[in-house]
Amino acid sequence: MNRLNGFTLIELVTALAVAGVVLAIGVPSFQNYISNTRQTTAINDLAGALQLARNSAVSRRVRVTVCKSRDGASCETGSGSGDWSQGWIVFLDPDTPGTRDADEELLRVHTALPGNANFTGNTNVVNRVSFSPQGLARGSNGTLTYCDSRGEQRANALVISVGGQVRQAQDTNNDGIVEDGNGDNISC
Repeated sequence: MNRLNGFTLIELVTALAVAGVVLAIGVPSFQNYISNTRQTTAINDLAGALQLARNSAVSRRVRVTVCKSRDGASCETGSGSGDWSQGWIVFLDPDTPGTRDADEELLRVHTALPGNANFTGNTNVVNRVSFSPQGLARGSNGTLTYCDSRGEQRANALVISVGGQVRQAQDTNNDGIVEDGNGDNISC
């Protein structure tokens, strides 16, 4: 008589129970990892675009603007919501600040953010950030806040100073929420 190799019902149920526990622990951690990676990528992409704009303004001796853009060719100016999640462009802007003409060189295009995340600009950076040939961001100082479904506790932001420096927001009062350029907690 031949003996058949295989699993018993008890072994199969035990293996499925162990797999269920591993998945129950692993899936939320993996989702958090994906959210953290998306946030880091988005913050770095926008910070890189702002640094490119500032460096190009200084080296080319012309104003350079970063603005929110849905189509990758022109600036979105009609919406006062400050939502940058649709994407942004960087371009040489020698004439009217924040308006890209057909002959103005496009330096970088970034498409919409993936998932349910958004960047929101406050008062001075609702639609654009412009850097002068001296690298200054006069009138374009403000905070661009990144939020996703995890809320303020997991939000992050970029702070742009009048001098044109771009820095990542910090939690200086240790309450678990980073502060904007004025020292106020950011909100989503």
